[in-house]
Amino acid sequence: MFAVPGEITSALSAGANALLRLGATPLTAAGDVLESLGTRAVAACRAGWRQPLLDLLPATADELVRKTGLSAGEVTAALAELDVAGLAKEGDGIYRRLA
Repeated sequence: MFAVPGEITSALSAGANALLRLGATPLTAAGDVLESLGTRAVAACRAGWRQPLLDLLPATADELVRKTGLSAGEVTAALAELDVAGLAKEGDGIYRRLA
């Protein structure tokens, strides 16, 4: 079980903080879920597709669909994996490569 830690002075955080006291795993990033599933190194598993997509950044998801010929679902999944791997980040609808 996961719980997102909340501010200790907020009544809205009481439920999540109670779960954490009972032993729930703190959820602070997507990597926490992947690590619990034993797939911490998503980027290492799919090194073949990363570079071509990364080379097209910065771009919107729509631009990547047009440029790559991949489906919107495939591009969205790839961008999510790049984000989780710390290789790309979205801001204002544009995906940018991270150093």
